[in-house]
Amino acid sequence: MPIIFDFLTATELLLCCGIVVFASILQVSVGMGFGMLASPLIALVKPELVPGSIVAMGLFVAFSGAWRERGNISTAELKRGIGGRVIGSGLSLCLLLLIPDINSFLIIFGVVMLLAVMLSYFGSQLAFTLKRLFYLSILSGMMGTITGVGAPPMAIIYHQRDPAVVRPTLNAFFFAGSVLALISLGLSGWLSIQDFIAALLFLPAMFFGILVSAPFKKMSSRTVSALLLGLSAIASVSLIFRAMI
Repeated sequence: MPIIFDFLTATELLLCCGIVVFASILQVSVGMGFGMLASPLIALVKPELVPGSIVAMGLFVAFSGAWRERGNISTAELKRGIGGRVIGSGLSLCLLLLIPDINSFLIIFGVVMLLAVMLSYFGSQLAFTLKRLFYLSILSGMMGTITGVGAPPMAIIYHQRDPAVVRPTLNAFFFAGSVLALISLGLSGWLSIQDFIAALLFLPAMFFGILVSAPFKKMSSRTVSALLLGLSAIASVSLIFRAMI
């Protein structure tokens, strides 16, 4: 079986790129879900590439979004959110340092992914306050560092805010969060150069998914969301069982 960069076979690359295309289409269709779908499915194909490659891709995408609308970023909200994210990433670093092997990591990864699914499906919508933003940012930091999926907690608090402010502010928040997550992953030994190479290999697939996503925007957002959360939950449970066997 052909090897790509001595850590990724051609088959694994094709499977991961297919996942990224599918996840990108869903992201554009409902405005959420790239990491929630891509992260657990890629973990099933190549566990060593999560969450590093997902976080690295998110770094690029978040920076692009924040820079395009940088004039609308809410500095006060961003500062409070990053403060919480620092704590969340620090707590995740402590946890990652205690994880002895890949199977233990995948069990924790799967459990946190299931939490993300439940927050997305059952999460209550809260009125926005800076205090709530801070506490949910801590949870986002922990989830984002371990799985690459830190958006569900933020959706709870930002559901009724002005989209013109939410988009750049959250993109700036996720960019900073991705930097913090990569630092925590690197310090804990759960990040390697392979993650960055994989992210670069996956980026064309992500752009292709965005490019061909237009016809899928007509699909029911409720149907697409149910498909997204269902697949993510199945993949997460499969990861847990596979790691336990």
